[in-house]
Amino acid sequence: MATTISKSSARSLRGLNSAVVADVIEVLARHNPRLSETALAATGRVVAAVTAATARLAADQQRQIVADEHQLAQAVEVVVAALVVDPSTRLVPLSVSKSVEVSQGAGLPAPIDREEGRRRLADFAHPARLEEWAGPVAGPAEIERTIGTKRSTLHDWQTRGAVIGLLKGERKHVFPLAQFVDGRPVEGMAQVTRIIPNPRVAWQWLIQSKPDIGNTPLELLKSGRLQEVLSAAARDFG
Repeated sequence: MATTISKSSARSLRGLNSAVVADVIEVLARHNPRLSETALAATGRVVAAVTAATARLAADQQRQIVADEHQLAQAVEVVVAALVVDPSTRLVPLSVSKSVEVSQGAGLPAPIDREEGRRRLADFAHPARLEEWAGPVAGPAEIERTIGTKRSTLHDWQTRGAVIGLLKGERKHVFPLAQFVDGRPVEGMAQVTRIIPNPRVAWQWLIQSKPDIGNTPLELLKSGRLQEVLSAAARDFG
């Protein structure tokens, strides 16, 4: 049975495609014969408005909306109920009385030459001895004499990343003593250096306090909390 729309109903549907609304109302009337003309007009307008808004979305957004029909029904119900209870919640077109002001940042400063760059860097970068930030260190000969670790063993540990050697001078490597426990490297050091391959960066990270894990990573390694240290290293460098 075809459904006709009175003039008053048609006027209430302005702003939406009248042909679309009429088709929606026809389907609603066919499946809901007891609905009044007022209810049909209101429901048709809601359905047409939702349809028009959905059609403007991207395909992936449309799929996301209909992924949970229960959630979709709840969302529509909340919006419609809010419009009835509190008319101030109705959406209105945004009007701007003044033209939009277009602004632009200052941009990058003019480039400087190498000498000026070095001068500025020297203003806040001060040279420091390796021991000042790395702590006590020792070369292979001193380690063999005090700890008893042979040079060949120390070299093998360094090659496998089980100990961290820091370059001092042009070719000489020294080893922070804090990484040794009972003459052996701290357990887990090799896993850490696989995540942080640069020796200086790795040692600086190991000896700096990290509030998110409650101590320095090196102290956590000594306490047997290897997984916590590896997780923190992966977050920072992974």
